[in-house]
Amino acid sequence: MYSLAIVGLGPRGLYALESLFVTLSRKRHKIIPKVALIESQTEIGCGSAWSIHQPDANTINISDRDLVELPEREIINGDGYLITAFPSFIDWVRDNYNHELDDNKDTYFERNVMGRYLHQRARTIIDPLIKQDVVTLIKARATSLKIVDKITEIDFENDQHQSIHVQHTLLTTGHLPEEKSKQDEEFSHHANQFSDVFFIHNPYSKKAYNQYNQLHHVAIKGMGLSMIDIVHLCIARLNGEFKTLNQEPFLSYEHHSKSGLKIYPFSLDGLPVIPKPLGKKVDQHFNVEKEAIDNLKKKLQTLQESPQHLKIENLLAPIVDIIQIIYERLDYDGSNTDIHSLILDWLMGKKVDSNIWLDKELSTVDYLKQACLMACGDQPFTLDYTIGQVWRQLQPTLYSIFTHSNLPPDLQSEFIKIDEFTKRYSYGPPVERVLQLIALSECGILDFGLASNPTIIEDKNGWILKNKSTEKKVHAMVNGVLASPNVKKINDPLINSLFSSNYLEPFHKELGIKTNENGCAHTETESTIDIAVLGRNAKGSVYGVDAILECFSTETEKWSNHFVNTHLLE
Repeated sequence: MYSLAIVGLGPRGLYALESLFVTLSRKRHKIIPKVALIESQTEIGCGSAWSIHQPDANTINISDRDLVELPEREIINGDGYLITAFPSFIDWVRDNYNHELDDNKDTYFERNVMGRYLHQRARTIIDPLIKQDVVTLIKARATSLKIVDKITEIDFENDQHQSIHVQHTLLTTGHLPEEKSKQDEEFSHHANQFSDVFFIHNPYSKKAYNQYNQLHHVAIKGMGLSMIDIVHLCIARLNGEFKTLNQEPFLSYEHHSKSGLKIYPFSLDGLPVIPKPLGKKVDQHFNVEKEAIDNLKKKLQTLQESPQHLKIENLLAPIVDIIQIIYERLDYDGSNTDIHSLILDWLMGKKVDSNIWLDKELSTVDYLKQACLMACGDQPFTLDYTIGQVWRQLQPTLYSIFTHSNLPPDLQSEFIKIDEFTKRYSYGPPVERVLQLIALSECGILDFGLASNPTIIEDKNGWILKNKSTEKKVHAMVNGVLASPNVKKINDPLINSLFSSNYLEPFHKELGIKTNENGCAHTETESTIDIAVLGRNAKGSVYGVDAILECFSTETEKWSNHFVNTHLLE
């Protein structure tokens, strides 16, 4: 019998384990739990998103400057166990990669670098605890969970491991398989009829990595961060080189391959992601003073005291005030413009006509060039660019305020949708990655001519993409749209079984699992059961679930404190 099972040993599961033993080490007269760690991935600590085996083409979209916030693990000295300290991410890359921060230009590491960090961090706590017979590592996929007389039985896929019995369960599962959209089902069905037609639904799967070097005329559904990774995965075999041009910051791309590779990205609106500022010296234009952040917290917390009377405009107003102040201190000519209304309308998805926005009528390449010049500090910032960068600065504050808030689910969902809308800017890629897209376009490999919602027709050789002026044929279609967590669309046997048994319920019809501030699951029939959920699949109850720094957040510490105080103190 185990005291606790942690299902999912990516970064959140790792930090949950660390937090548990940190909390235990500070308590007297406690019970040392027997913990089962359940992970189906080959390597522990990193999950699928940070796999150490993924290609270098996949990069982090959070800068080294922001990753300063990823904390160290201090030495954990408890009764019968001793866990060594482990450095912060920045100290670790300084020691292992001779990396130093640079105010002029941020660095964005390959995702597998973060994976190596997380994996090493995991091994240095899990291996000692295994030797001390405190934890057991189960390398299998949990597929069902049943609770009988307050004892939970967990079963595993294909009997990879015998069933286990536990008193309490913590789910820290990250990205889970989701149902395909109707369009993706059609793409998949069509590709399955032909040996030389490809549809890649998960662009980060091992199967996909083995297929990229076979592709020559490729359509990519989606214009976000995944699109950029897919482009780099496709060009890896060309062994080309990006070179600096005289007209900096722009690049050229040179290669000697005769592959004839052509790539056609598209999306519903045809708008690409926007690069973050080049480095600290540019980004400081968008800094929000501590006093303004403290005032924002007070205003938003006061508003939540009467949530039944709130509208989305009420929540946005104090945020808009901050953005307006920062924009107006920049050098701009808008003395006769109602900036506050423009910002509010834009955030709420209303059409805004003004010459202080990045012009959507530009060609995609010219649009990206203007964005890169702003990101490098070589051109005045448009209002939309300013909104996105200030929103990014405010996100950690917003995450804390709107996690386990008093807002009605519909209003919380509405606010989260606005946050998703801003991610084209706030979650944007490094400038260098966008400059590379421009270079690939100008050398003829990348073609944005069909970027905005093309008509797609099945063809015996693949698909035909067309608009009023252009028509292109492709033999490969890659899905670059990674959906936000929605428990109704998850196609995972464990999560599905938990909902069918009424052990879990959604926070909102379009979001994740309903939990309280200690991470414990809530249902209609019981206020709490012995299942806790942290992270991505509790979106709605929590906020900011896709940020690596949020995997090391106070929400995990709240869970560990509650678990120890409630279940492990004698």
